[in-house]
Amino acid sequence: MNRRPRNPRLDKLIDRAPRDGARVGIISTWDVENNAVRVLSAHLRAAGHHTVELYFKDWVSNHLAPATAEDLDALGRVIRREELNLVCISIRASAYAHQAEIITRYVQDELGIPVLWGGMHPTLKPEEAIGIADLSLSGEGELALTDLVNRLRDRDPELLGTQNVWFHTNEGDPDSIIRNTLRPLVKDLDSLEFRDYTTHDAKYFIFGGKYIQGDPMHGDPVFQMMGSRGCIYKCSYCYNSTYKKDIYPGQKWFRVRSPASMVEEIRAAQSHWDFKRIRFDDEVFNFQQSWLEDFCERFPREVGLPFEVFIEPKLVDEGRMTMLRDAGLSGVYMGIQSSERVTGHLYDRRVKNQNIVDIANLYHRLGIKPHFQLIFDDPVSTEGDKQSLFEMIAQFPHPYDLYLFSMTVFPGSELNKKLLANGLISQYDIDGQDNTRVFYQHRVNLSYPRPVEDTFYIALTQMLSKGFVPKPLLRALSKSTALKKHPWPLIQMANATNFLKMGGMASKMAFNGEMTRTLVRRWLSMDRIITT
Repeated sequence: MNRRPRNPRLDKLIDRAPRDGARVGIISTWDVENNAVRVLSAHLRAAGHHTVELYFKDWVSNHLAPATAEDLDALGRVIRREELNLVCISIRASAYAHQAEIITRYVQDELGIPVLWGGMHPTLKPEEAIGIADLSLSGEGELALTDLVNRLRDRDPELLGTQNVWFHTNEGDPDSIIRNTLRPLVKDLDSLEFRDYTTHDAKYFIFGGKYIQGDPMHGDPVFQMMGSRGCIYKCSYCYNSTYKKDIYPGQKWFRVRSPASMVEEIRAAQSHWDFKRIRFDDEVFNFQQSWLEDFCERFPREVGLPFEVFIEPKLVDEGRMTMLRDAGLSGVYMGIQSSERVTGHLYDRRVKNQNIVDIANLYHRLGIKPHFQLIFDDPVSTEGDKQSLFEMIAQFPHPYDLYLFSMTVFPGSELNKKLLANGLISQYDIDGQDNTRVFYQHRVNLSYPRPVEDTFYIALTQMLSKGFVPKPLLRALSKSTALKKHPWPLIQMANATNFLKMGGMASKMAFNGEMTRTLVRRWLSMDRIITT
């Protein structure tokens, strides 16, 4: 492919990269923990490329503030300072696409630098992405992005044939797009680079119209990592189902690292970071028996820190949970989503309410703290469903946390198709350019406009996790017809209990030396308190 683009930004990059080197910036949008940006950067650095991580803003008190002119100016100062000639933007969900477009137009028009989009949104909506960006990367990016930048450096005549990458070769001409196929999934996750937490000078945090050099996550008490990719389940709302069915059909989507590789990454991080515990951010922790036995034998011997995992109810049994507890498991994150009927009918997750209650009791017996995740704002829950969810959670023994989320409809998901086909949502309700609800409630907050009945049940349900609020009182309030119509007093009560619980958590973290600048920044403003 010897075609040369007539996109002036791409043309400039291709001409100068072999002489000046490809100098790459990767932007993480509103996510300082971004695993993808860290591992992509590690691969580029391992290949000898100058790579800068740009953490653009973060959520504050359950709110993601849009980019300001001052934020963009700070970003521009860093890009000029580092003399970048290619800027990549990681877009983890379609709700971020509008803000990503604002950043893209600034970089293209004000700085004259080409922009590449990657992540979930460009993978699910590649035509939309390439209509804005100069390049778009779909699917897994470590090998593809490194291949692209290597070819730029080497003036490879096959540059425009780089797999996974689309090129907009003639700006303004929608017919001048080169659409390359996907390379196969990475089979051996142990072959990938560890995320880079050591190159502090090449990391910047842009926030409040300023930039701070250094890794915004360094010093955090929790080390977050992943031991797998993909998921074994097919939940209708999840992007994993779409990737597995439509993006990578016929390939093994769920893949795991070896326990030895995971421990090696942790030990490497421990050499320069005094974290207190570990959270494995896998979609679902691997429960394959021989792997689990290896992990539970190796981890306490070689690491010896408490850890948390994400888990699916169908995987829980006392034997495996006891094995993990003995290896250091201190907490679990588990999706309940909604009532039994809604979870099965809408989300394709069929678990009985009583099974969930039994699991909550098991965690309590084993001394494992659960963090249960719920989805609200769906269009099918009846009052009976909401009451059923409330009654189920009311049976859980304390302590536990509740994480309340608003339903997100990803483009192309089975949930998207199901709700559209039944006339329950419009295109406006699909996560993307028009629907940016996530910016105004990172997790559910009670000030967001919704039906009065939903506000009533959200306020009531979130108070269940507060052990100092009597359950008989909450059960009595759940039967109040007056509060269902006028829930303002209940909202104030719920906010007060949130303040009390969050205050206790913050005090405990401060006493243990775990309160970081990131946590203070996220929690300092109390106008949109996070529910727990």
